[in-house]
Amino acid sequence: MRKKTFLTKRTKYLLSKKSLLFIVSTIMLFFFSIFMSSDLTCQENDQPWSPVEIPGPEQHPPELLKLAAEFRSILGWGNGVPDFASIVKQQKEELHKYRARLDGLDTTDWSVHCRVDYLLLRSEMDALEFDLYVWRSTSRDPSFYVNQAISHVSQYLVGGRYLGMPQPMPYSKEKAEAILQALADTEKFLDQGRRNLNEIVPELADIALRHPGGGYYTEGVQLKYIKENYKKWAELTAKHFPSSHAKKLVPVAVKAAEHLLNFGQWLEENRENMTGKYYIDKEIYDWYLHHVCLMPFDCDQIRLLAEMERANSLSYFQFETHKNRHLPLIKPAETTKEYLAWDDETALILRRWYLAKGEDLLSDRDYMAEIRSEEGLYLPPFGFIAFPYDEKPGIFRILVVPADHWRAVNSNMGFRTDPAVLHGHEYWPGHYYEGQVWRNSPCPIRKHHHDRHHIGSWCYWHELLPVALDFPFVRGPRARELPYLNMLQRAERILTGLDLLTGKITTDEAFRLFQERIPPLGSGLGVTKEEAFEEMEGVIKRGLDHCVTGKFQIFRALADQKLQRKEKFSLKEFYDHFISLGPVPFSLLRWEILGLDDEMRKIQTPVRLSSILK
Repeated sequence: MRKKTFLTKRTKYLLSKKSLLFIVSTIMLFFFSIFMSSDLTCQENDQPWSPVEIPGPEQHPPELLKLAAEFRSILGWGNGVPDFASIVKQQKEELHKYRARLDGLDTTDWSVHCRVDYLLLRSEMDALEFDLYVWRSTSRDPSFYVNQAISHVSQYLVGGRYLGMPQPMPYSKEKAEAILQALADTEKFLDQGRRNLNEIVPELADIALRHPGGGYYTEGVQLKYIKENYKKWAELTAKHFPSSHAKKLVPVAVKAAEHLLNFGQWLEENRENMTGKYYIDKEIYDWYLHHVCLMPFDCDQIRLLAEMERANSLSYFQFETHKNRHLPLIKPAETTKEYLAWDDETALILRRWYLAKGEDLLSDRDYMAEIRSEEGLYLPPFGFIAFPYDEKPGIFRILVVPADHWRAVNSNMGFRTDPAVLHGHEYWPGHYYEGQVWRNSPCPIRKHHHDRHHIGSWCYWHELLPVALDFPFVRGPRARELPYLNMLQRAERILTGLDLLTGKITTDEAFRLFQERIPPLGSGLGVTKEEAFEEMEGVIKRGLDHCVTGKFQIFRALADQKLQRKEKFSLKEFYDHFISLGPVPFSLLRWEILGLDDEMRKIQTPVRLSSILK
């Protein structure tokens, strides 16, 4: 007998009643879970990852945007040949007006994002005040005028470390005329230097004589060789000029070089009369850390962090060398062809390794190009120069030094030994990646804010992350030792640099100590005099590099968010939030992302520089 498949009315009723109860209870549970998760979000920021939404102009107080635009209009030196003394005078006169307007804003009802933006704008005003009354480059630093004259020319040249997607050769008639005019303007910059430099620092004059133009220090770059260097550059560049302008370039370049040479002779003749000091008081630099860098640390605390970094670097270096003790040391590439093969392989592997099909650490962005290196010319005083004739659509090009340059042969940083040692710092997800993210930010304040300490810290972090997560270096296990030597070098930037900046040691002592404290170790080559010059010269020109301090703040934020979210913590969420929210000091990102204001409270109270200057 066939079984009945239909249901009785009673069964249908009970089932329909149970279904209704199930649906109702499910809906109640759904809304209860939303309520609970919302409550937890308020208390612990415990929300699932989603793409970061950045407030645009319409979500910002209009009075803040107006003030930012007007204040930023007085920054920098403008185009052409600026009148530096007049600009400094104008900035001093107007700064206090903008600061009074900023202090008068009521931020009580603003979002955390906009309150962070307020503090960023305040730090920009404090940075300008520090430049005007402490660094005082226009009256203390002869290399300011030398480098301004040289960069006035180099802005029109095709080259630079980050070549990007350049306009192919030859130079257009308009660009050629701009280069010729910029060379002819050289004397106008140097004449201002002679008028304005009334408190010259002799150590800064030495930098102008030893290292004109900035870039990598190289023997033969000194100002006394400027005529030969300009002539060599002009002879090469003239080949890529329109025929109507080519013959003009060498004579104009030689004339510009003669002006620079005469300025150098003027510095040498007057060096004994220079009385400016290269160092600044510790109390003043503590103010700089708190109010310009927005770091909750003073000089003593950053010294302690650097000492810990130094100890960690040498310890972990020893652990790696112990593991690899039976393997031969590795050496830099012998040819550019060999290096570029390693570099191409690293670029492909590293980007894939960061993304979803690898370690799933970062999100890619539609506007990110592929990155490839190529050899450039290195011509002092302009540095990297290129004369590209071919276009490479979709490729962002980065120049590397020729195989015979000291940075290829002897640099302790290890880039030519295994590209991945610094690939994550320089390329992707370092300087190129972060720059692209920030240029595409909808936030009108952060899009135009610059924080070199955040930038350096983010990039430094991505030197060490591949080691921690077992990235497959193309040169094998011994390459894993090299990031720890870079870690040592960055710690010594602080330890030696802080003594130099506060006047405990001289520049010559700093150069010597920096080399002695970073000797050849393992596959590392030790610090050459060129690297010591580059590292320590920057300290008395622009302050310390605080990537060690920033790395500690990233570690601290990661640890605290891990405890907030426990097993829901996501490295991808963590990194994407930190990079997407812009070049913001980590004390403020900690507040905005984690809801923790402990570091922010230490730097939020405004203190004017004038109250501590003696």
